[in-house]
Amino acid sequence: MVEFKRDLGTTSAYHANGCDCYDFESIHKKVYELSKLDTSVGSRTLEALQVMERALDLYGSNGLAISFNGGKDCTVLLHLLAAVIYQRHLQSGGNRGSFLHSKIKSVYVRTPRPFDEVEEFVQDCVRNYGLDLISTPGPMKQGLQSYLDQRPEIKAVLVGTRRTDPHGAKLTHFLPTDPGWPTMMRIHPIIDWDYSDIWDFLLDLQVPYCPLYNIGYTSLGCVNNTFPNPNLRNDERSCGFDPAWKLVNGNQERDGR
Repeated sequence: MVEFKRDLGTTSAYHANGCDCYDFESIHKKVYELSKLDTSVGSRTLEALQVMERALDLYGSNGLAISFNGGKDCTVLLHLLAAVIYQRHLQSGGNRGSFLHSKIKSVYVRTPRPFDEVEEFVQDCVRNYGLDLISTPGPMKQGLQSYLDQRPEIKAVLVGTRRTDPHGAKLTHFLPTDPGWPTMMRIHPIIDWDYSDIWDFLLDLQVPYCPLYNIGYTSLGCVNNTFPNPNLRNDERSCGFDPAWKLVNGNQERDGR
């Protein structure tokens, strides 16, 4: 991989419903082309697309939301969802000229002390992907209940959890919430992706991501307990750290927390 440059060539603006959203047709083309490649990220992309297409079959766009907090994993998830939305448009007989960007239902459960860069990136994505986003304070259980109180039609939520995340080891693609939690289906399209798959996807498709990852952060939490990954220390860089995608051992992803 080459070092990421902030080039929106694959996600150029498309004027729809009064907003400058990314061009979902271009996103669709690049993502589905990637899913045909005989590579790790290619096969993971294909699997994730199939899971998301199944989710839309089961719950429809009205009953499905995405959990989005500005992190790298849910950024991948959001970009995949944009591709699937356009795929549904094509399957219904539509073309570029007839594509009307509908708002993507989304929930942002905020940490107690989020980074300013994360907050700004989330708002960038609201504009660029056309999110119908409700921001609610945590913790997660209360935040999700608050969201469902405001959006009772939501029956399932797309989540960017991966197998190596805390509590991710035994998750499946479709899994109801645990007893005592707000009732919904949790959907994990990228559960089997590893750290390198995430960065291969973001870099190969030139997907914009939170700039904190460019200065050594590899996993994002609160300002008071999240730091650049010590394994990326590089005194030759002005920020003192290499970018997140240079981390060789994905098991060290959370070493900055």
